[in-house]
Amino acid sequence: MPRPKKNRALESVGSVYGSFAKSFNQLLSLLVPGDWSRATLHDIVNTEDRQDELIKTYIDSEIAKMNTTGVTAALIAGVISGSFSWYNIDNTTWPTKAAWYSGLVLSVASVANSAIHTAAFLRMKCDRHVAKRFKTTLARGQDLEGLWKPHALIPYVLGGPTLHLKLAVLAFLLGLFYELWQAANANLSWRNDDLKIAFIVTLVGAFVVVNYVFSVRTLVHHSIHTKKEKKKKEEGPSV
Repeated sequence: MPRPKKNRALESVGSVYGSFAKSFNQLLSLLVPGDWSRATLHDIVNTEDRQDELIKTYIDSEIAKMNTTGVTAALIAGVISGSFSWYNIDNTTWPTKAAWYSGLVLSVASVANSAIHTAAFLRMKCDRHVAKRFKTTLARGQDLEGLWKPHALIPYVLGGPTLHLKLAVLAFLLGLFYELWQAANANLSWRNDDLKIAFIVTLVGAFVVVNYVFSVRTLVHHSIHTKKEKKKKEEGPSV
């Protein structure tokens, strides 16, 4: 039988939507490593070899990560708070102040979330049936094949403190760059020292952003690609 012709308009819409979804997921992974976290959890809760040991190792790593995130967020909060003691803070524009206040709120929220997550994982680690509690907390149940499926929002929940921390840093930098270029716009002549400062700091900021994106894509996306290739080899060639 001849195959029915597909609607080209629907194919185009589906292709555009797929490209948009892929780009959005890649952008989101710069803040929250979604696929990586879910793939790791899926492997841990469904393994039969040394599962208890793997779960305790994962819990320890999460506790260490939350401790590091909490300390870093507290330092960022101190940096942002210190910026309000600058000599020219009274002349600072309102968008800059709004961005810095937002960064302060986000960094404090990161500290609080890190403490909550740490306490939760410590209680989970002390449970007699740590593996069962780990599965029922982070997974939504078992499928028809008996495999545990991690919650779809688990990467967002576990990455919440880190997400708040990154947004706090971003808010502070956006406010800083806005203030620098606001001062440079008063006189766009190269003789203006404010323009030179804004230009040089922007170059440094661009260098930092490129290095950050490169680091995240190298660590996170390489791990995702490796897991997908491993899964394809285990499933074997498609017929």
